[in-house]
Amino acid sequence: MRKHFMSLLFALLPFSAMAQELTMSALFQAMPDSLMPYLTRNNRLDMIDFMEAHMKAEVTNLFDAKSEMTFLSPDSLSIKMNGVLRVEMKLVKTGETADSSHVTVAVKRTYMLNENQTESIVDVYTSAWCRLSSRPGPSSVLRRDDEIFARPHF
Repeated sequence: MRKHFMSLLFALLPFSAMAQELTMSALFQAMPDSLMPYLTRNNRLDMIDFMEAHMKAEVTNLFDAKSEMTFLSPDSLSIKMNGVLRVEMKLVKTGETADSSHVTVAVKRTYMLNENQTESIVDVYTSAWCRLSSRPGPSSVLRRDDEIFARPHF
């Protein structure tokens, strides 16, 4: 009896290790609505299902516009929210294991004002979606303002 119990335990051990493995789709499903107000939880689930079925992952967001997931892998995703906003997420493993205590999520929001001007903001979260930090990316809008103010105005 003891041998059967031990063999069953060792047979199930790899499955418990796989259950602890975090994926981007699992984190995206668990993401609070407040962090992505464009999309409901059902929109996010639909996008994941469409991507896994190799279909166009386009949904109607809360502003009655189209949002499309353009890329999904086990550790990253990309969503075109509308014509001016793109959201990209990346899992960053901070330890040797991929359990939830050693994973952070980097979320980059890029606002495209026109083809030459973009603004990016990177937020870092724990796997439980608690914000760790926020950092603006390089600003092409501020560079453009500096160029305008540097010109002679007479």
